[in-house]
Amino acid sequence: MKVLVISDTHRNISNAVKIIELIKCMGLKAIIHCGDHIDDAKRLKSLYKDIEMYSVYGNCDGMAYGKLGEQVIQIEGVSIFITHGHRHGVKWGEYEELLIDAAAYGAKLAICGHSHCAYLEKKQGIILLNPGSISLPRDFRYPSYGILDVENGFIKDVSIMQIGDNGVVLTHPASTVYRNK
Repeated sequence: MKVLVISDTHRNISNAVKIIELIKCMGLKAIIHCGDHIDDAKRLKSLYKDIEMYSVYGNCDGMAYGKLGEQVIQIEGVSIFITHGHRHGVKWGEYEELLIDAAAYGAKLAICGHSHCAYLEKKQGIILLNPGSISLPRDFRYPSYGILDVENGFIKDVSIMQIGDNGVVLTHPASTVYRNK
């Protein structure tokens, strides 16, 4: 099962729509939106009613960001901790707080946004993923997003991709592919 991971759309879902249209025929069944702006997740859900949507509030979501600022979800038997990341220090490249929370919830995967910079690493058996921003990247000039492939309790693949010039999809330099053996 393919899962699209996006964050920090900031009221611009055009790139998200392009990617959804590109990969929905490859078995896209769910989207995880890690905040800033949660209304964008609602707009995407209204466009793609057959795709499951998981989302959390970010620091730019106003007074409501205290609600659903983080949650643990189950996809194909995989426990995933999702948060925006503004309460975890990820803007400064610190992922230890995210790791601690993911471990406390028993998650195999921790996903956040906030920094607009892509990040992918496995620590202490937990995969940490920040897809960067699909509309306002800060690490490279190209918008980025994550792709998960999960099946029967296993994370088969995790990658970060970019939308390059003329819409060409590229592997993000921060990306590594995780293969569960």
